Amino acid sequence: MKTVYILGAGFSFDAGAPLQKDIIREAFRLNRENQDNFNQEKFNEFKQFIIEQLNFTEEHSKNVDLEDIFTPLDRCLSENSQFRGINLSQIMKTRDSVFYVVGKTIQTLLNKTEKTKDYIDIFAHHLTKASSTRANEKYRDTDPVSIISTNWDILLDNSIYESIQTNDKYDGVVDYCCYISSKDEHDKSVIPGLEKLGQGGFNVKLLKLHGSLNWLQCPRCARLYAKFREKSAMHSFEESSSCRHCDKNFPEEHNRHILSPNMIMPTYLKDLSNPQYRIIWQNAGIEISEADRIVFIGYSLPHADFEMRQLLSRMTRKNAEIQVVDWISPGDDPKSDKRTEKENHWKNFFGKREIGFFFDGASKFIKDQYNC
Repeated sequence: MKTVYILGAGFSFDAGAPLQKDIIREAFRLNRENQDNFNQEKFNEFKQFIIEQLNFTEEHSKNVDLEDIFTPLDRCLSENSQFRGINLSQIMKTRDSVFYVVGKTIQTLLNKTEKTKDYIDIFAHHLTKASSTRANEKYRDTDPVSIISTNWDILLDNSIYESIQTNDKYDGVVDYCCYISSKDEHDKSVIPGLEKLGQGGFNVKLLKLHGSLNWLQCPRCARLYAKFREKSAMHSFEESSSCRHCDKNFPEEHNRHILSPNMIMPTYLKDLSNPQYRIIWQNAGIEISEADRIVFIGYSLPHADFEMRQLLSRMTRKNAEIQVVDWISPGDDPKSDKRTEKENHWKNFFGKREIGFFFDGASKFIKDQYNC
């Protein structure tokens, strides 16, 4: 039986990561607390866009959806048109500043949190143990588990990596299911999953549909570079590095292939033409089609995420078991009947399939299921 886990922002919430709807509010709060949390030039450009162009006050900025920030900017870039008071040459700079603030907010909150990620470590141990059955060329016979994530944070990535590195019996890798290289040339723990399978090891498949905070990409060859325990996408704003493969292949242009973050932002105009993302999304569809059981943890199936909705609609088996793990606060107004509302949201999408619901959050679900 194959289980595919699909993770959303709610998966990392119990470990201190913000929900998407809270990022803008948290950014302003963190900047008020300490302006050293951000590069002030970039933050001021972000703030100016929110207040002067979108016409929100700082107090009401919490009502701004990230899709309503990135979508008009992306449309202007694709059409070579101006957005209100921002000319075309400034749009990309504004977008980069918004991206920086969003990413830095997530990074800062995770660094500041006192919440534990023990449940993520438990989950990582379960995933690694299950995936280890593919070692010694048994991958042809068994494929028990994979993870599809819409998150940028690297909490689970790091926990899987550490689970592998700290067990002498394991010879495995975190497999992003695309063409990946190690950011540090001599780091042998970051290699493509197929290469590790060919060596007799195993891969833990983690498909990150919207990118990752520890990825950088070469603008020339499109290779992705990864390093665990490091949010390289945010470090790139402070220091740059060049693609070592292109530097070697094109020595006359040495140090001109600057690696950059390439995460997919919340927008109604998601560009999935990047060759690496096309591979990841294709593989995600295959994983879903093979799943006997799909478990959604902290993922709300938003209408704005229509690419994921169409993928699920096309590729989910009619007899696949569906389980939804979400959170409903005991303090919520019982008259709002959030449980029924959430259940109907999923039933309206999956039709007459039987769906199991668990509304006590990701941490409790994982500890109840896998803490053994």
